Amino acid sequence: MRPGITHSTKKAWPQTGAMFLAGLAVLGLVVITGAPAVQAAGKITSILLSDKADDQGVVAKHVDRFAPDTENIYGAATITGAQKGQKVTANLLYGPENHKALTVTKDIPGKGDITLTFAFSKPAKGWPPGDYRVVISTTGGATKEAAFQVK
Repeated sequence: MRPGITHSTKKAWPQTGAMFLAGLAVLGLVVITGAPAVQAAGKITSILLSDKADDQGVVAKHVDRFAPDTENIYGAATITGAQKGQKVTANLLYGPENHKALTVTKDIPGKGDITLTFAFSKPAKGWPPGDYRVVISTTGGATKEAAFQVK
């Protein structure tokens, strides 16, 4: 073998090893930098439901039982770390089969901690008695639900 080739091969390994370590360092920085973006997607911290809301639609106290003749079921979802432009969907599910009864979708109006309000209007024949769930989800992947009954 020619010594020049062997010598060149030995020199290439430390350079390749150094490049590999530099690549790992850059990848680590990308992962660390990307972590806050995942957290910034928002988290739904609470859902309040009631038959009463203030002028802005905000619910003050949670109710988990409604009468069949309740005109409106109001909801307020508190979202921390919200991002402007994301969408929030409130799905009203009914019964053990989780029939999707109603859906409300809204854009998140700002950034940070927000309260998003929504309302479901009484069906023409009233609310059928039974078990319901409101499932709130964001396009960022956050989800939370609240159960209630109509009796």
